[in-house]
Amino acid sequence: MADPGDTATNGDQAGPDWHRQLVELSPDAATIVDADGTIVYVSPAVEAILGYSPDDLTGELVSEYIHPADRASVSETIEERRVSADEPQTVEVRTRRADGSCRWVESRVVCVPDGVGGEFLVTSRPIDQREARDTDFATTKERMRMALEGANLGIWDWDMVTDEVERDELLTEMLGYTPAEMGAHLRDWEALVHPAGKQRHDRALAEHVEAQTPYYECEYRLQTKAGDWKWVRTMGTVVERADDGTPLRAVGIHQDIDDRKRAELALKEEREMFTDGPAVVFKWADAAGWPIEYVSENVEAVFGYAPEKLQTGNVRFSDLLHDGDRERVAKEVAEQRSNGSNRLSPDPYRIRTADGAVRWVMEHTKIVDEPAAQGYLLGYLVDVTERKEHERELEARERKYRNLFEGTRDALMVLDRDGYIDCNERTLELFGLDSVGAFVDRAPWELAPQTQPDGTPSKDDAFEHIERAFETGEAFFEWTHQRADGTTFPAEVKLSRFEYENEPALHALVRDITERKEYEQRLQAQRDNLDVLNRVLRHDIRNDLQLVTAYAELVAEESDDESTGEYIETVLESAEHAIELTQTAREMADVMLSADDDIEHVDLEGVLERELDEVRSAYPDAVFTVDTEIPAETVRASSMLASVFRNLLKNAVQHNDKDVPEVTVSATAQEASVVVRIADNGPGVPPAQQDAIFGKGETGLESSGTGIGLYLVETLVESYGGAVDIEDTDPAGAVFVVELPRVT
Repeated sequence: MADPGDTATNGDQAGPDWHRQLVELSPDAATIVDADGTIVYVSPAVEAILGYSPDDLTGELVSEYIHPADRASVSETIEERRVSADEPQTVEVRTRRADGSCRWVESRVVCVPDGVGGEFLVTSRPIDQREARDTDFATTKERMRMALEGANLGIWDWDMVTDEVERDELLTEMLGYTPAEMGAHLRDWEALVHPAGKQRHDRALAEHVEAQTPYYECEYRLQTKAGDWKWVRTMGTVVERADDGTPLRAVGIHQDIDDRKRAELALKEEREMFTDGPAVVFKWADAAGWPIEYVSENVEAVFGYAPEKLQTGNVRFSDLLHDGDRERVAKEVAEQRSNGSNRLSPDPYRIRTADGAVRWVMEHTKIVDEPAAQGYLLGYLVDVTERKEHERELEARERKYRNLFEGTRDALMVLDRDGYIDCNERTLELFGLDSVGAFVDRAPWELAPQTQPDGTPSKDDAFEHIERAFETGEAFFEWTHQRADGTTFPAEVKLSRFEYENEPALHALVRDITERKEYEQRLQAQRDNLDVLNRVLRHDIRNDLQLVTAYAELVAEESDDESTGEYIETVLESAEHAIELTQTAREMADVMLSADDDIEHVDLEGVLERELDEVRSAYPDAVFTVDTEIPAETVRASSMLASVFRNLLKNAVQHNDKDVPEVTVSATAQEASVVVRIADNGPGVPPAQQDAIFGKGETGLESSGTGIGLYLVETLVESYGGAVDIEDTDPAGAVFVVELPRVT
């Protein structure tokens, strides 16, 4: 690279390096850039301006150190310089400091002489005033942007962390205060809010801060420095929130609407005066108790009083007021007069009619001051009894809904044929919505997959359930809902019809059943696994036992040794008993896998006779007797009722210690049940064991059996809604008593 001090120019008498010395002593940064934009030289001043050493930048592309938004203008300036080589070009750009921040510089671009080793010489100096101006402008612009987006007019800026409020002079001048008198905190502002509107103001502000409304808007009165009240409209929005949703900053506008608001209120009062019912005109003396000086003729039709009896000047209007309202009305009138208003309009109150009834009225009165004479009050009373009763009904209904909403942790919503009306907080949580308004706009039936798990179209299915509830009074079904974030959950839905403002409406109770569905799925998987295990074990065990039986019989046929006969007989008996156990195990598994809908109507006579035939064939040495004719009755049972009788009949033989087992069967039909008794002549069951003999795994009677057959008997009979018991007989034996529900 050529050294800028190597070029011979006028002034050689100062030495060959005087050009370099001048460049390096200059506070402006001098940069030589070649044709492809590579930095070939930069003076030491760059370190003071941008924080880089010359070595850091030499060999780098100059575009890498220019803000992306300014690169186009730099390229355009260079091209212009190439076209007009004699005219230096100036451009203001943002350059990147060594610490990563940006700094505005003013750069002049000139062509360098041939032989210097570059194409352009760029001299740059910082323009900090531009940075400060741009920073202030950016801040103001950002505030204006947020204010316009949030409320479209005016500006106030509330730091919700420090509670400091920056406001323009509009509000302070409007109310007659200086900025210092107005204060710099929200509490200073709130202290000026009229008591009658403070609750409305605070509620509107709180609802927006809690993200229940898209913006904050309220019309209310503020106290001026002179002590009177001025109507103001305030709008604003929270523009910054922390990650956890905590509001950090709000901006908005305020506007003087006093003239317009008072005109609106006056017009509203006059309109209500003549539209809410017949208006009765009164003239009262401006004195204690408001003596009545005049009343219009329609007072008798509305309140029952004869006009001539009221307007004598001796009847005080306050005496007509209900005892419960008299003090309040006097206080409200005094407060309104103290505010300098010549219009009086206390909240609705009650008056006693001539027959002792109570009517609600709204009063609109004007104070008339007459010079050199006592003033008077001229006003109207409007009967608003029906409206007040309607408001009470609405309040009662709202309390009912509120109590209903607060009394459940399920999602609860109200809908009519036109759409959704209201919902509780649990509904918003369950569906992931922010407000009741959002819920009404995006009702649950709209937040659902296209089809339900059974393949039915969601909307059609939903409207079918809703219509059924309107027609029959209720509907109960399971439904897959979708949250606002797209995730789904199963729910139980119960729709109940009720009357809302004399029109049919529905309560919809929605319960998330995700856990129950997951449990049912696990239970079904366990049932499936049990079924597979039962089939596999029963198949393998029976195959092995059949092989044992076949080989034992083969050994018995081929063996001449009588001493082995007893052992072979034991093997065969044990194998046969094991085969019976696999049958019982299969029946137990069927019981465990069965459902309530497996219960049916069963012919008792046919089942019992078939099982008697089976055991007679299996035990030819035993005697089976039917003591009475088996009634031809139908009982509530299942296809496994045969297992009940088979186990009891075999049990009577297998646990019998007599040479000839005797079993007696009888059956009796009663009003609601059929009782079957199976008696044997065996050793009986000791009283101490009778309560436990049906337990899982009980054997008793010194038997080697597992007792699972009797456990199966009790499990089946109880699943039918029946009962099984055991009784002793005298002198020996036992009786098993089975009671089954009779189908009448």
